[in-house]
Parts: sequence; C-alpha cells; structure tokens
Amino acid sequence: MDSTSPLQSPGFLGALTTVNLVIIAVLAVVTIIGIAYGMKLARARRQGVRELEDGGHLERGDTSVEEPAAVESPRAVAPVAPVPATVERVAAPPPARVEPVVAPAPAPAPAPAPAAPVEPVAEPIVAPVPVAVTTPPAPAAPAAGATDLIRLKGLGPKVAAMLVEQGVPDIATLATLDAARAEAVAAQLGMFAPRMAKDRWVEQARFLAAGDVAGFEATFGKL
Repeated sequence: MDSTSPLQSPGFLGALTTVNLVIIAVLAVVTIIGIAYGMKLARARRQGVRELEDGGHLERGDTSVEEPAAVESPRAVAPVAPVPATVERVAAPPPARVEPVVAPAPAPAPAPAPAAPVEPVAEPIVAPVPVAVTTPPAPAAPAAGATDLIRLKGLGPKVAAMLVEQGVPDIATLATLDAARAEAVAAQLGMFAPRMAKDRWVEQARFLAAGDVAGFEATFGKL
C-alpha cells in the first residue's frame, strides 16, 4: 500500500510550485511598476522645480530633488510616492513705467532759391547738301550662245546655259572654282551633274584661262 500522503504527491507539489512562481512574478511586476511610477513622479517634481527656477519664482538650490531609493528586495510591494515640496510663489515687482520719449520735430528745410532763367542759344541752321547717288546698272548675265563655256570638251549649249544660271558665265569664272564650289554647282545640273567631274571641266577651263592651248590639246585633244 502506498504510504505517500496527498500533500507529498507530485501533482500537488507541482501546483504549489506554480502558485509560488506566479506570486513571485506578480510581486516583481508590481515592484517594477512602483519603481517606474516613483521615477516618473521624481521627474515631474524636478521639472516643476526647474520651471519655477526659470520663471524667477524660486532661487536655485532652495529645494533638493532626491532620486527614489533603490528597492533592495524584489518582494517590495507598495512604492511610496514622494511628497512634492511646497514652493512659495514670490510676487514679482511691477515693471517700472517707462515714459515715451518724443523726438522733436525736424525744422523745415529752407525753400531753394529759384534758378535764374537760361536764355536759349539759337543754333545756326545748316541746309543739307543734296548728294547725287549713282546706282551702277546690274551686269546682265550673258546668253548661252555668247559664253565661251561651249569650247570645253563635253559641254554643250544646254549645260552652258545652266552654268550661266548658277553664276558661272565663262571659262575664266569656271577656272576659279574650288572643289567644294564645283560640287555645289554640279549638284544643280541634274542629269548632267556627273559630267563635270568625268570630263574635268574645271581643269580644262584652267588650261584655257591661262592661255595654255598646247597643254590643253596635249591633255584633252585638239580644240
């Protein structure tokens, strides 16, 4: 027969241990809440004293603020709230009355003396001298039949007329064209554009403009 009493049974001991742990936990929570509440009251007290000191109603050092005592045992239950110190409100002296200072009115400035009238000086009138402007007549572009461009190999009257319209009226002008200007003129010749480079019109014109007929015929054939 089991001689273990109900108080010594494992179930009872486990329940008792659980109850003790719960009581300890509750006491610890209450202690922590008490400490936090005491610290909050202490901060509020210090804040109030600081506000009174800043407002001039209390001299610094009159009231000491004590920190809440540390709890020695975790089983302390009820924290004691600190009693705020009684602060006497010192009535501030009334501000001294300041009389307004009235600046004297400035003296009126003397009126300026009237300026003496200035007599206008009559300037001599110079009659404009008429200038005769002579406008030179615009040079008329030579007709295609009157230009010497048709002397070049592969250049007929139709292309010569097109060159005259592009500002190249004769062989002398064609001989002065550089490569960029020659390409720009050739681009305006439509289907005849490749002929300028193929037949070397600028090079032919340079021979004839220099009067080197022999060199021309040696290079391009008889005129």
